[in-house]
Amino acid sequence: MVTDSIRDRRQQDRSNEKDRPDRGQIILIGAITLAFIILGVVVVFNGVLYTETLSSADTGQSASTAETTELEIEQGIGCLIASDEVDESELNDEIRDFNKVYQNATAHSRPAAVNIGNIEENNDGDGRNVTITYDSNDLSYTQTRTIKEGDCPS
Repeated sequence: MVTDSIRDRRQQDRSNEKDRPDRGQIILIGAITLAFIILGVVVVFNGVLYTETLSSADTGQSASTAETTELEIEQGIGCLIASDEVDESELNDEIRDFNKVYQNATAHSRPAAVNIGNIEENNDGDGRNVTITYDSNDLSYTQTRTIKEGDCPS
């Protein structure tokens, strides 16, 4: 009697084992799926960071940066020439002061050294000839420009 009830219980346990799925296989499949999802997220995130790094790099923009520098210098000195507050005798000193201020202002934003030198009155007497020296990793040049009162934007 006791043995019959034990035998019945064993047969009942075996039938229950056949009805229930293998939990180990489900856990393994879930873990592999989760690993692939995490790997996919990491790959996508890495691609986004790489693209952002490339797009924010300063590749091929040295010429446009140099042109911007020239324009800023022309406009700044042109406005000094046009200013009623600056005497003709003090204009060269004001341009030298502008050079220092401009170098300090651009030193933190551009990887380039800019210098304004050889300040002379031009032949017509209505402007200045200045030598602009631009030096960066990609581009380096020196040029003399004639800057007049009309170079100041209104």
